[in-house]
Amino acid sequence: MEKETDGERQVQHLEEQAERFAALFNQVQRALGASFKRFPQHGAMVSMTQFMVLGLLQRAQQEGGEPYTIGLLANRLDLDPATVVRAVDSLERRGLVIRRRDQQDRRQVFVEFTDAGKALRQHMAQQMKEQLKAVFSLMSEEGRFALLRGLEELARVIAERAEREGETHGRHGC
Repeated sequence: MEKETDGERQVQHLEEQAERFAALFNQVQRALGASFKRFPQHGAMVSMTQFMVLGLLQRAQQEGGEPYTIGLLANRLDLDPATVVRAVDSLERRGLVIRRRDQQDRRQVFVEFTDAGKALRQHMAQQMKEQLKAVFSLMSEEGRFALLRGLEELARVIAERAEREGETHGRHGC
């Protein structure tokens, strides 16, 4: 039997940590999804996907940026365009978003949210904040800080890696 090298042990340790993270991430995601699955407000039931769509539309409006197309929403949410179409269809039926054709390029259809969509999104964001505050209150202060520090580092590392990969792909024309 061969002796395991330090490098092999490190690789195995990283694999175990990655598996543990993936399992915990899925567990947290399922728990949050169950908690926030549907937001009843004025008879409107809004799924988490619809909530995320409304959030992106809200940010675009606040920042004065271009409105989103279905394709851009799907890209930003890392979802299949068909999933986003279903979410937008449902939001549109409820009067929470509208579709608007670009006057310069009639092929482009933008999704924008209505005043009702804006009000609902703000209410849901407040509900979510209250739920997270309740969950965080059950954690130790040290645990909260460690969680936030770890998530900040993870977000930074992922962004840096994506930027490096984008630069690499850009140089090779991929």
